[in-house]
Amino acid sequence: MDQCTRNAFAEERSTVNKAQKRKRTGKKQANMRRLKAKMAEIGEQQKRIKKGQIEIREKFEEIEFECDQLRKETLLISQQAACNQQRLNLMLKIVKAREDNNLSEADRLIQCLREGMMKQTWKKL
Repeated sequence: MDQCTRNAFAEERSTVNKAQKRKRTGKKQANMRRLKAKMAEIGEQQKRIKKGQIEIREKFEEIEFECDQLRKETLLISQQAACNQQRLNLMLKIVKAREDNNLSEADRLIQCLREGMMKQTWKKL
């Protein structure tokens, strides 16, 4: 092979190599752009997830607060029901004592009922 033919082959290979390099570089750049786009998308998803977690945490804390309030209200209602039951029992005993003409017992029970009502009034204040 003469020098001229070798140069022609070398030049052709050089042109092919350059084209292949450009093609590979273009593919790499396209891959990089695709990866950057995916990373940006993933970043946005992570932000949405974090925001959602914060919202859920806030709602959970709100629900927890409401549960505590309901527990307190339930306890108060239960205590009031117990006091009402005690008053009713005293009233029933007063009625029975009057039926039996046991006026001293009835007076004592009435006094207990009044004292109990006074204590409840003071507790509310």
